[in-house]
Amino acid sequence: MQKRGKLPKEIGKTIVIPPNFMMTSNINKSMRNKIHLTLLLLISVCAIHAQKKEVSNYQPYFSAVIVHNIDSSTAWYQSVFDLKVRNRINDTERGFRVMILESSTFLLELIENKSFLQQKKILADQPQGTRIEGFFKIGFNVPDIDACLKHLAGLKIIPERIYTDSDTKKRNFLIEDPDGNLLQFFE
Repeated sequence: MQKRGKLPKEIGKTIVIPPNFMMTSNINKSMRNKIHLTLLLLISVCAIHAQKKEVSNYQPYFSAVIVHNIDSSTAWYQSVFDLKVRNRINDTERGFRVMILESSTFLLELIENKSFLQQKKILADQPQGTRIEGFFKIGFNVPDIDACLKHLAGLKIIPERIYTDSDTKKRNFLIEDPDGNLLQFFE
């Protein structure tokens, strides 16, 4: 008497099917097709479910900022966010420099390329408040907005205004980096 194929064993969340399971003579072609179809359906449902989980679980990974002077911008971002240099790229042949800065919660890429246009020059003859389309600002949630304001004041960075949300009564403010890029802090 020939042995029947053993049923799949569950190991954690992985299903292991013995290699000869589908080839045993006790499973006819119709049954094999049904098993194939069932497995395909199961894999499709799992893939769709996994994709849905990922969509609702986005977390920012890093931001990249184009700067005019990478050295002064690196010093500025290090002082404001207590970032450490992770990597430097200096590609003189292609005319750009990159500085990757990081902390335990934030990864920032600064990019300097002398062929890039400066926002300040483009907007010099435009009415006050004119902006270029694209990303507008980066926002940060801070556990203690007063401590954040005190830290920035020590760096001689003073926000023009502190806003209070009418619904939540929580405060927030905006500052600019050396190139005029907006950063917003929320309590």
